[in-house]
Amino acid sequence: MHHISYPSILYFGTPVVLVSTVNADGTHNIAPISSIFWLGWRCMVGISAFSKTTENLLRTSECVLNLPSVNEVGAVNRLALTTGSNPVPAGKLQKGYRYEPNKFAISGLTPLSSDIVKPARAKQCPVHLESVLMSTHPSAKKTRSNAAEL
Repeated sequence: MHHISYPSILYFGTPVVLVSTVNADGTHNIAPISSIFWLGWRCMVGISAFSKTTENLLRTSECVLNLPSVNEVGAVNRLALTTGSNPVPAGKLQKGYRYEPNKFAISGLTPLSSDIVKPARAKQCPVHLESVLMSTHPSAKKTRSNAAEL
């Protein structure tokens, strides 16, 4: 059952969130993120500055935070070493990542239209938080020596 709610506070203890965004060509991207926490109605997401998800977020300011349950472990694992970036960044290539243009299909998750933002929700996830980017706070300075590692 789907319903829009307005709780007084948000707190989720999930170790992984599947962030869905819209690519520049209008297709949907979905990626697992494990560095995330909530403060009141704000969500803090720790994500590489060199990911397709970050690129999409900075361009559109919209995403859906899909909270998977234990039932979606397989989908999370199928997404783990994929990237929507083509070519695959050198640092990710060294870690075994591969380019995947249709990450919803490879994950086995079903894209579902959102109510408020353009990125699709993942139907199988029990919680969807349609979100708008409020601000960014870089935590590491990019240098020539570490750019390939990120």
